[in-house]
Amino acid sequence: MNVHKPLNASSKPPLNNHLNKIINASTPTPAPNQHAHSANKQPATLSWQWYALAAVVLVAATVIAYYPSLTYDFQFDDIYNIRKFFHLRFQPIKQFAFGGGRWISYALNTIHYKMGQYDPFVYRRSNMIFHITTGILMFFVTLLGISGLRNYRYSQKALPIAFFTALLFLLHPVQTQTVSYIIQGQLEGLACLCTMAILLCYIFYSRAQSIIAKTVFLVFIAILGILSCGTKEITILVPIMLVLFDWFFISQGSFEKLTQKALFFIGYTALIAFQFVRYLDLPFLKNSLLGKAALVNNIGNVITDSPQQAISSYYYCISQFKVVTHYIAMFLWPFNISVDYDWKMVSSFFSAECILPLLFLLTLLGAAIYLLTKNKINLVSFCSLWFFIGLAPRSTIVPSTELIADYKTYFSSFGMCLLLALGLVYGYQWVMKKVKLRKAVFSSYIASGLLIGLLGYGTYDRNKVWKSGEAFWMNIIENSPGKARAYNNYGVAIAEQKRYEEAIPFFRKAIKLDRMYPDPWSNGSVCYSCIGKLDIAIDLLRKAISINPLYPEFYNNLSSYLLQKGEFPEVKRLAQEAIRLRPYYGKAYFNWGQALYQEGNKVEAHEKIKHACLNADYDVADSFRSYAEISVELQKYEDALVGFTKLYNLNQNDNDALFNVGNAYYYLEKYAESKQVFTTLIERNPTEYRSWINLAEVHLKQNNPQMALACYEKAQPIAQAYPNLPARIAECRQLVSSTRIG
Repeated sequence: MNVHKPLNASSKPPLNNHLNKIINASTPTPAPNQHAHSANKQPATLSWQWYALAAVVLVAATVIAYYPSLTYDFQFDDIYNIRKFFHLRFQPIKQFAFGGGRWISYALNTIHYKMGQYDPFVYRRSNMIFHITTGILMFFVTLLGISGLRNYRYSQKALPIAFFTALLFLLHPVQTQTVSYIIQGQLEGLACLCTMAILLCYIFYSRAQSIIAKTVFLVFIAILGILSCGTKEITILVPIMLVLFDWFFISQGSFEKLTQKALFFIGYTALIAFQFVRYLDLPFLKNSLLGKAALVNNIGNVITDSPQQAISSYYYCISQFKVVTHYIAMFLWPFNISVDYDWKMVSSFFSAECILPLLFLLTLLGAAIYLLTKNKINLVSFCSLWFFIGLAPRSTIVPSTELIADYKTYFSSFGMCLLLALGLVYGYQWVMKKVKLRKAVFSSYIASGLLIGLLGYGTYDRNKVWKSGEAFWMNIIENSPGKARAYNNYGVAIAEQKRYEEAIPFFRKAIKLDRMYPDPWSNGSVCYSCIGKLDIAIDLLRKAISINPLYPEFYNNLSSYLLQKGEFPEVKRLAQEAIRLRPYYGKAYFNWGQALYQEGNKVEAHEKIKHACLNADYDVADSFRSYAEISVELQKYEDALVGFTKLYNLNQNDNDALFNVGNAYYYLEKYAESKQVFTTLIERNPTEYRSWINLAEVHLKQNNPQMALACYEKAQPIAQAYPNLPARIAECRQLVSSTRIG
């Protein structure tokens, strides 16, 4: 039998004398006359400082790489799921709790809104924390799992393998799509976080000796399992992943040991299944499993040969062979990744884009199975199985309107990162032997530092695409030139910068790629309206409505155009249609109110505009200003106070809004509050003469003519603008004299 030749204990440098342990770190070699692969061998562990140092390096590197991107604005679906998700503003967190699948994301965004409303930093910071937490959990899961293996060849390298697994997970540029895509960070990210936490607790549960400890970890596993079901549906795999992990790292290939935990696995599977019975669309799942499910293409994201063609389970499944091949390739070469691909489903099983990727994947799976026949706990096989099983629910027969999305690999990336880490550690060891640098003290640190730098820069650079809508969608156009949605959304991004004429050709390109895509018709109409071509804008928008008559924005935009043309009855009809489709559509209420105002019905106009900004989603400056000004016209000063206060809260530098707040207090005879407002304005700017005049009026109401006189005299530089000022000064002097005589 071959055994490893033991080294003399004195030939190995003391642990704390050298810092080349990240790759070369190992537990002491076996004592003489012991087999290196002995089942009884329990290698000594490194000092805890090494594990702490590894975790600190991982956290620091990730923060440095991601921090510059935390202030980037919302992009893509984050706009609709956060900025335009009306219920975040009003519904309490408890309303979302356990209310359906993915409820944790809704609850989180409610918390984020209360913390910072629509400040992207608040949302992105949480995603970075989730990502780092998952990476650190993965580090300890890998460390504990591998260090417990009987195979000393692996266990002696537990620290470097765990370090590089977590490093690749945290800093690989592919992961940016999950972390920087806020909604997916809350869905995919938290699903993976919960899974890693469950695995870590399961390790402790398996190794615990006391009943109390086992019970505590069992409770944690159950709670985390229940919470994981509220993240994303991929966590339905957690029981399978627990069995997989147990086989390789706990039972270590012993079927007898695995079956001893059958009751646990059955119970845990039942717990997870019970949660998903409540959350999943069971009829759709049943049809998917039977191969009968079919979906309609998303508008602007056609993955079939024609927009009218259904997305069937069969063609979706055979199209996933090339998708999974791409997922593998991007971990090895992350330079052609995109947030939004223009891929289409394959049209035949016998096409090259189906057969060739299938043969490639079958080769990989065959190799993994072959390795298992040689070694029941082969780590390469574990990595492959984790990766493929993690992708299976979304890359087989359950169809989706998204053919390919890189964030779908986040959950399964543990297997790929561990596989790459094994390659790095043992590849480095092989290279060092070849170049005879095994004793080089700092070589491992240099290699590690270079890898951290390359990965960190790659992540930092890739995150730049999230910096602005213009950068985001131009990157997608470059990677997916056949995607109508990319041209449309790029046009929107530059139109928002008032580059209307520059945006129009991109809308035309989107229409050329997909004439049944209504958004570029509508967005093009907005640009034409902004450059004064209102009739063209109306024609384009009517075309958009004919394509999709269920889109409330189309009706509201058309009402805005017709408001300019004075067609008030049609404006009201269109606004009501938009509200029917979206009951909280504030802009539609606002347009309705504007039409009523122009018709002379100011009372009803006031109610519609008030509803737009206080009870619907048009809580912006224009709406609050109109609400407040109409309130003043109607002498509804309580409403005016609310409107001007809301307007001022949106912009603390808006002195006009604050001035009108003071006026509203005055008309409501709340003189103390009014005086405070005008005093504040004067403190900000002593030449705020209109505030001196109004402050004088407040003093008169409080029977203080002497103070009023002093305030009026401060306002004399603008006497020409206030013809009554001399008379008010004379009146105050008379009142002061009368007071003295009296």
